[in-house]
Amino acid sequence: MARAMCQSCGMPIGKDEVKGTEADGSLSQKYCKMCYQNGKFTQPNATAEDMQKIGYQALRKKHWPGFIAKMAVKNIPKLERWQPPTP
Repeated sequence: MARAMCQSCGMPIGKDEVKGTEADGSLSQKYCKMCYQNGKFTQPNATAEDMQKIGYQALRKKHWPGFIAKMAVKNIPKLERWQPPTP
């Protein structure tokens, strides 16, 4: 079974306490609370590359080895937020 992850940063969002919120206050099923609150992105002008840097730095602060942190953020550009809109 696939694990739910934030479609902006890749963080696991299986627990309600880490889920972001929609404009109506309901929990987002796609985004974490660090990326998405009240139906809006917390960093609306960020790029996928920016998010990779943010994620890498956060993981390094948690003492993850550099090569593991790089692997963890590698696929961020493939997440839904960073895909071109469908016509």
